[in-house]
Amino acid sequence: MGEKAGKAGIDKVTPVRSTGDFTIVTLQLETTPQERRATGAKSASRKTKPTKRFEPICLLPGPVALAESVKAAFAEPIVYHRGEEFLPLFQRVRSNLSAIVGGKPSAVLVGSGTLANDAVGATLAAEKDSEGLVLVSGEFGERLLKQARRWNLNLRVLQWDWGQPWNLGEVETALKQMGPNRWVWGVHHETSTGVINDLPRLVTLASSLGHRVCVDCVSSIGTVDVDLSGVYLASGTSGKAIGSYAGLAFIFGQPTEIAQFQAKPVPDYLDVAAALSATGPRFTVPSPLVRSLDVALEPMATSQRRQARFARIAKLGKHLRTCLRSIGCEPLSRDDIANPSIVTFAPPPGRSAAEFVTHCRNLGYLIAGQSGYLAERNLVQIAVMGDVGREHIDGLFTALAGESRP
Repeated sequence: MGEKAGKAGIDKVTPVRSTGDFTIVTLQLETTPQERRATGAKSASRKTKPTKRFEPICLLPGPVALAESVKAAFAEPIVYHRGEEFLPLFQRVRSNLSAIVGGKPSAVLVGSGTLANDAVGATLAAEKDSEGLVLVSGEFGERLLKQARRWNLNLRVLQWDWGQPWNLGEVETALKQMGPNRWVWGVHHETSTGVINDLPRLVTLASSLGHRVCVDCVSSIGTVDVDLSGVYLASGTSGKAIGSYAGLAFIFGQPTEIAQFQAKPVPDYLDVAAALSATGPRFTVPSPLVRSLDVALEPMATSQRRQARFARIAKLGKHLRTCLRSIGCEPLSRDDIANPSIVTFAPPPGRSAAEFVTHCRNLGYLIAGQSGYLAERNLVQIAVMGDVGREHIDGLFTALAGESRP
């Protein structure tokens, strides 16, 4: 029987018991290698069933929490940046960017907000007898100053303490001491402190004295109403309040106006006038970044939508400041000069910035504090410029309150 069983593909014959007339056996059927592999794969699949990945709530000022629609747009198939499908997409994004800042023409380059500011610096450096004033009231004003000096700009500097806005009286005095057609360059929303500076008044002041305004709007576009119609040059980026992936830099300006002042060549990639005048991109631009930015701009497509967005952020920012005060943390910026999207503050007593950031991460929330300029001052930040809501703020402070209960 064993011989017949082997021929039949039976791997093993095991007697169980004998009754005299016959023997009861168990038969183990032989499997092929292919069957064993398939069976093993199914078994492994059952054992390693994927679990949902835990993602902490992102309350960072960049990268920000992204809407699912933005993520989906980024995952769409890549298209050629010179192709007929890409050009209308790219031009629509430029048009929509211009619309949300008062109609100022926009150029889009691959890079961060720092690159956008370098493009502004390169443009100013190409002027004959370029002279200007740099306004510094926080880390990003300091960065503008460093960039201006790297471009060997002839400049003066006005500087104020962290948490303070521009003193426009001092700005007026400095501008009156300068020759005609000079420039003043500052940060609209000083990201490091959360202070929103008075850009409309600066534009009015500078223009009344015959000067031009350049402004870093990296953290203000998308959080408050920004009108760049009277500004000479402005910078922005995709990875902050607009709510898309980092990687695209914006420069706003009028190419004909730039041409009036430009007396020297600029590096080709940083040629703002050429980028503003071009139809389509001058150099390679990844389509996933443009597609996701296109979707991120949709909630700001009309004035009504923009105002609703700004009102939501203002309400959420006010709630955040109330929550911070409830645990003894006073915001660095006063309420009347604060941009609602970012709050900078010292951590609760007894905790360093690094410890508080780690603690919040362990609770499931990402907040800022690792940057050197924050760490050295023992400051942290919570931002609501991404795809977050009141429930996320309440979740964090409920967790912080729960740990302090006996």
